[in-house]
Amino acid sequence: MAVIEAISTTYLEADVANLSSVVFSSIPSTYEHLQLRISGRDSTTDYWSPDLLVLFNSDSGSNYSSHYMYADGTSATTASYTGQSSMIWGQNSGSHSTSQPTQYGGIIVDILDYANTNKNTTVCIVSGVINTPQSALRFSSSLWDDTSVVSQIDLIGGHSGGSGGGWVRGSEITLYGLNSS
Repeated sequence: MAVIEAISTTYLEADVANLSSVVFSSIPSTYEHLQLRISGRDSTTDYWSPDLLVLFNSDSGSNYSSHYMYADGTSATTASYTGQSSMIWGQNSGSHSTSQPTQYGGIIVDILDYANTNKNTTVCIVSGVINTPQSALRFSSSLWDDTSVVSQIDLIGGHSGGSGGGWVRGSEITLYGLNSS
């Protein structure tokens, strides 16, 4: 039987600025895997909400690769990125600020074997976003090309183009540790 334990929860009582981070630090290495569950919204007024960018251990070198499949009800898109300065985990908001201001998107992230120093860290992500006139679903995977134990996770609202908003009040992120028994 799997055992899941909440390590830390961040609930935003106020908006945070463009490209500001939510940081989980001092993550214990006593679990087999980590899981993040995010209910978030971005303050951007762009039609589509920006991607959620992520760093492990504050590493902003060209050590990340990401792949995704994205569907919005009328079309599907795939893309891949290598040698990036952050991971791209999909839309972090439920809507942009003028579309459906009470909707929050969901992201579930599995960080596999994060404490195993014999291999790079891989991540599986499922995210969904509600927007007018279309909603979207995204399946993603990422790789951190480093064998260090993941002891810190930086979640950055907005996207690499810098035109995204920030996290809005009410967004909630919980980090869990998972063991097989």
